[in-house]
Amino acid sequence: MADRFDEHFFLIAKETGGIEGLLNSLFSFLLRRTDYYYECDPGDKMGFPPGVALNMLGNIFKKYQDEHYKVHKKKSAQEYKEKLDIYQKKQKELQEKQREQEELKKEAQNQQQQQKQVQQSENKGQQEVNVKQEQNQQKNESFTHKQKIDPYINTYNGGQTDKYSWSQSGNDVVVTMKVPEGSNKKNVKVNITANTLTVKVKDNVVVDGKLYDKVKSDESVWSIEENLLTITLEKGQENIWKTVIQGDQEIDATKVENTKPLEDFDSETQGAIRKIMYDQQRKQQGLPTTEEEQQLEMLKKAWDAEGSPFKGQPFDPSKFNLSNGQIQF
Repeated sequence: MADRFDEHFFLIAKETGGIEGLLNSLFSFLLRRTDYYYECDPGDKMGFPPGVALNMLGNIFKKYQDEHYKVHKKKSAQEYKEKLDIYQKKQKELQEKQREQEELKKEAQNQQQQQKQVQQSENKGQQEVNVKQEQNQQKNESFTHKQKIDPYINTYNGGQTDKYSWSQSGNDVVVTMKVPEGSNKKNVKVNITANTLTVKVKDNVVVDGKLYDKVKSDESVWSIEENLLTITLEKGQENIWKTVIQGDQEIDATKVENTKPLEDFDSETQGAIRKIMYDQQRKQQGLPTTEEEQQLEMLKKAWDAEGSPFKGQPFDPSKFNLSNGQIQF
């Protein structure tokens, strides 16, 4: 089950800022909790001979890189450079257009500002009232914004009680709670069954109750780090929880963000979604879509083919109009 821990890795990546953060967390774990980096002597029962750990890492990386190349064509540095040159040229042209548009916009704004100043001078009294009202409105908006700041950690799609905070995705629930200084797995006990959760800290029962829905107890885990107890409950089925323990305060399930990460789709669906996103971005930039690029490539081949009226002339895409998948001269 290669994807068994995907949800955990996804949460780590989200918490640490992406792939680099995920890798940093992994290798930090190997350094702190394993003998992966320990270079052993002959006869030692821990660690690896010099160079073996690094070779292991390279072999595992190569294994999945080869799997990737079975689906996606390997790209050469020359091919990338050629595409980069074309992309940078297009970006430069786009930036120039944007700069011109910004200048026109700035000029229009300056004209509007001049007209506004004339109007203000004609009605100074009213302007002072408007400024005061605007200042009061900004103060109210600032106050409202401060009220909306959530001081609790890790409450994405979840909430908080006086004992713990919790967040959730479609497949799991993550419960976090502060524990006293010096707490460890010897004096903290967490018992997870399919229907219940019990947490004891130094013989004091902190949480004890029936879960909102069933969980996969054998796939649920917990850990303590820097006085923070983290419990990851693997849901029995993909759904939305209103609370963790029945009887605790519930959240409004209609406000839960129930989107599915792109990585959760199969490779074929991911490819289709990425193609749509790429084509939308190209259209916004005034550049040809994937289909239009393929059509241009075909036109290039036909341009200088035997019997073509353009044979021997430099390729000129402006002679064609690519619209709705059709080619017009």
